[in-house]
Amino acid sequence: MLIITNEDKKTSIRHKILVFALIVLGIYIIGGVIFNFITLPNTYVNGKNVSFASKDTVVGDSVDDFEINIEGEDERKLNFKSQDVDYKANIPKEASLDQNPLKWPISFFTKENYKFDYNINYDDNKLEEIIKSSELMNNITKPKDAEIAYDGQKFILKKEVLGNEIDYNKLKSAVVDALQTRNANIKLDDSFYNRPKRLANDSNIKKELKDANEVLALSFKFNINGFDKKIEGETLAGMIEDKDGKLSLNYEKVYSYVENMAEETNTYGRNRKFKATDIGEITVNPGVYGFKLNIDETINSLYDAFNQRKSQEIEPVYERYGLKRLEDGTDLGNTYVEVDLSRQHMWYYRDGELLLSTDIVTGRLSENALTNVGVGSILSKERKSTLKGTDFDGSKYETPVEYWMPIGWDGEGFHDAPWRGAFGGNIYQNNGSHGCLNMPPSQAQKLFELVDVNTPVVVYESSTSYSPQMAY
Repeated sequence: MLIITNEDKKTSIRHKILVFALIVLGIYIIGGVIFNFITLPNTYVNGKNVSFASKDTVVGDSVDDFEINIEGEDERKLNFKSQDVDYKANIPKEASLDQNPLKWPISFFTKENYKFDYNINYDDNKLEEIIKSSELMNNITKPKDAEIAYDGQKFILKKEVLGNEIDYNKLKSAVVDALQTRNANIKLDDSFYNRPKRLANDSNIKKELKDANEVLALSFKFNINGFDKKIEGETLAGMIEDKDGKLSLNYEKVYSYVENMAEETNTYGRNRKFKATDIGEITVNPGVYGFKLNIDETINSLYDAFNQRKSQEIEPVYERYGLKRLEDGTDLGNTYVEVDLSRQHMWYYRDGELLLSTDIVTGRLSENALTNVGVGSILSKERKSTLKGTDFDGSKYETPVEYWMPIGWDGEGFHDAPWRGAFGGNIYQNNGSHGCLNMPPSQAQKLFELVDVNTPVVVYESSTSYSPQMAY
């Protein structure tokens, strides 16, 4: 009969405990070995449960496809899936899950969440096409500032247009951010929209409206004989603009107006009708004489008048002046010097009265040194001047004269010629000047004493056609 003593019982229990311990230890060791290659229970990577997954597959694993929904105003939306832009997001291969595999038993009761930055890739061209073709970006109403507008009688205030135009760059930035954070739903707030900068309830624009209607009552008249040039009423209203919150005149419109006014009123550089002595009406070429508006300076005068907020006459600023502008707008009155190269004669009229008439000698025909035709001007009057130039034989000359009156930019002018014994006729053909208008000394003195600077000088050919046109 087998007798089991207490000692045997104790030995058996110890044996069982040892076996159990060895089994547990074996399981623990085996678990430690296994969890050296797979993730522990309750392991999360960027919020995704990856428990018991191969560590090699977790690192480098891609994000599941997801949908992005963006909602704007008026229920306008942009919806697309990440796969539509070839979206891929992977945890970098070099990332590491720093887990102690020997802690696997307690991981059943604790949670470990690892966060890694994804390597994100997507097709930017496809993304831009999706955004640009969406209803958020099409059939939109652009914002428009509140503005002052002319209704045909007065200025009125037009309210702003809020519009629903989205700032493309802001929208794309939000979409890219959604792809990076996988933020599926976005509600666009007001900051995404382009809004008007000036509102109708702005106190400044209300002041400008009042100012505009006060300005509308003004009149700016240009003092140009023969022309009724005024900026007022509808013409003025068309020039007024709101610039940087301040009432002003639109420069392009002002420039266009003054440029057209110059084109209409300038006499400089124009052919003219002229009543030639003993001949009648002829057409004469242009020269240095005439009125030529200085557009920029005249514009400045208009702005000065506008800024004074007072109706007034504006004196135009000229680059070139005539002697006088007549009531019909022309500039050849009844005071002028007349020269007929064909008849080799000149006349000086003041207020219609003939004060001087004399034969002259002009540029030599045989040397092609002809005096130019056109409407010149007495540019200056000089006593005891020395005329210098190149003679017909190529030598240099210096000729002193008592009276010198240049008429153009070609170097031609009236002067006394005491070396000549005769004037007029056909002398000019073979013994003419270098281009100047040679006068008997007594007649040159008389003209010098009578004529004023800026008097027009009309030079023409009545029966010949040798001479070139004056430079101007």
